[in-house]
Amino acid sequence: MKIGVLSDIHSNYYALKACVEYMLKEGITEFLLLGDYVSDTSFPEKTMEFLYKLMDNYKVHILRGNREDYMLEQRAVQQGLVEGIKWPANSASGNLLFTYERLSRRDWEFFEGLPITFCFEYEDFPSITCCHGSPGSSRELLRLNGENTKEWLAKIDTDYLIAAHTHYPGELELDGKHYFNTGSVGIAIADVGNAQCLILHGREEAGVKKWIPQFVKVPYDKDLVVKDMFTSGLYDMAPWFINSNIHVFLTGIDRSAEMVGMAIELQKKATGMDVKWPLIEEQYFEQAAGVLGIPDYKKY
Repeated sequence: MKIGVLSDIHSNYYALKACVEYMLKEGITEFLLLGDYVSDTSFPEKTMEFLYKLMDNYKVHILRGNREDYMLEQRAVQQGLVEGIKWPANSASGNLLFTYERLSRRDWEFFEGLPITFCFEYEDFPSITCCHGSPGSSRELLRLNGENTKEWLAKIDTDYLIAAHTHYPGELELDGKHYFNTGSVGIAIADVGNAQCLILHGREEAGVKKWIPQFVKVPYDKDLVVKDMFTSGLYDMAPWFINSNIHVFLTGIDRSAEMVGMAIELQKKATGMDVKWPLIEEQYFEQAAGVLGIPDYKKY
């Protein structure tokens, strides 16, 4: 008995398709989907349509990630329901705006109905707490040896916890409890050319039923994903953030958060004024990228 687990797709339709095809060949017909389906690459529409078809044809358990939360929060801003900044087309929020403008009514209704956590149960196997970030927040990072990860393991009333969000796969066992992180389907860090996913094997050993993780790497055409970032218009809406994403695809090195933080500090130093995300000027992204060794890939 096997369960497929997918997360952090980030609109990477090609990586998602490769992972699902691999799992179907392995005989998997039941899936856990743990959030961040959209943003950061070029095809939110194709990605969502693929997911809807998957749900139509197989048993799928699904929750929302921080990217879906971002979309819902921005819609409330755009509709004037809450105060906030409307995303500009720049290297801070242009990648999010690109996705926002391509979501359908069906997508919005779908995101609204998703929980941030659920308990997966299968026959008389141990129950699994599933989430994107943590059971309490889609944004919380549960790193493999993080103190908050250990605290959540102690707090939950199941012996298994599965999360994603960090883009680093792996497992932790602590006091008889188990934490698995799926890694990322769409933007795998330090794993060039591969999509990361997880297969859960339900096994019985010495009369005890347990879940055994198989961390899977599925190759796909990363160069096509990079090309589409230019032809789709995504690069034009968020040039330096997309350069940073391309840098991950080509080198495995992710410095996106560092670049954003540095750009904020550079602008603050140059202007003497506090800087609020996403109101960051492009020249400071360019400067930060230069310091961090992120090239402008459009020139290559």
